[in-house]
Amino acid sequence: MSATDKVSVRFPSGLMRQIDELVEKGDFSNRSELIKEAVRFFLLHYESPEELWETYKLLARERRIPPEEEIEKLLEEVDEEWKRARSS
Repeated sequence: MSATDKVSVRFPSGLMRQIDELVEKGDFSNRSELIKEAVRFFLLHYESPEELWETYKLLARERRIPPEEEIEKLLEEVDEEWKRARSS
């Protein structure tokens, strides 16, 4: 087995529910597998913070998962965090 590093991450409860649903459906064997695949996918497609933000908004609105109100709140939080990070 190759060496791995352990990371602790906190997720909003809505995202955890979605992760758990995919694991329960059998799409992934466990949470770690899903998260590793999501990070791999992200790294393959990442171009810039601006491109990521625009893509995320588009996908979030199209899929409407979680509910649109929760997406808007999450997008606002991400936007504020991104602005804070850029100003530091």
